[in-house]
Amino acid sequence: MPNEYSIRVHNYISAEIDAYEQKCASAQLSGDENGLAYSQGQLRELRWLREYLAENIDLKNFIYY
Repeated sequence: MPNEYSIRVHNYISAEIDAYEQKCASAQLSGDENGLAYSQGQLRELRWLREYLAENIDLKNFIYY
């Protein structure tokens, strides 16, 4: 059960990262500096969260993403 939960968490984080990467690209094309800054900040936090989970919570012999 813990593996299934971790997989769902990583899948959610991956989907959010993909969404914010698209938002960054859209904001960059439209020249929306505030939207770009916000999306980049969200990306940094999501990547930090993934890194934290990988280092401190996840099973060491299992790749989630």
